[in-house]
Amino acid sequence: MKQNQVCYYIEDSQFAMYVSYGIYEYKTMCTHKVSRLKAPEIRLINGVPFDDFQSETEFKKVPKGWTYSTDLYTVTEDLEKKKKINVAMKGRYIKNPSDIQWLFDNGYLVKMEDVEPIIEPEFDHNTYRLVKKYPAWTQCYGSHNDAYPNEVFETYEAAEKRMDEIKENRHRKAVECALLDFYENLEWALEKYEAEHGGREIEKIRQKILARPHLDDIMFRYYKGEILVVSREAHRKDTHIEWEKIA
Repeated sequence: MKQNQVCYYIEDSQFAMYVSYGIYEYKTMCTHKVSRLKAPEIRLINGVPFDDFQSETEFKKVPKGWTYSTDLYTVTEDLEKKKKINVAMKGRYIKNPSDIQWLFDNGYLVKMEDVEPIIEPEFDHNTYRLVKKYPAWTQCYGSHNDAYPNEVFETYEAAEKRMDEIKENRHRKAVECALLDFYENLEWALEKYEAEHGGREIEKIRQKILARPHLDDIMFRYYKGEILVVSREAHRKDTHIEWEKIA
């Protein structure tokens, strides 16, 4: 994959897994560096394009009757530039890499900066000046403007296919772990029952439980000499759900 080529990758967080896109930079030792994209800046600060705005060097007096809630500068939008961007993006789709590549090559999508600048007033007694600052946090809270995925793909479909494989593999492993817990808990409950009631019914009880559907969803409880079961998912939704007596 070439530098400045559109690529797709898998965003994988504790909240969700989904396919995202960006501009390929280079391969690191273990991953790939991808720059995230955004629409060009259209804000105007006191009529000056945000990207062109420079920190003021001279302090000036605060307005008469000023409070900390008083706006000391105006933020508007470059409507003509906004219209051009909207027209350029119309009919283009993130699943089509050539659409994204065209938008990037023609300046309608740009790389996110490592740190997004902000405009803030800086005060000195009864005077102030506007300063462009680069705070110590990134564009997206909890993430970075550069992505470092393990794999990159040339098409959305290839990335989506790989994502589905990962999800399926994780689900299979989760079911396997749940089944291991099930069999351990089953033997624990049967041992409790046998210690209190003898072993004549143990095999019958075991087969009765094993004949139930969705074994990975079963939770056990041994209470007052009885083996009780409940659906793990149903119990998660309602902790007051009634447990079913097995033996």
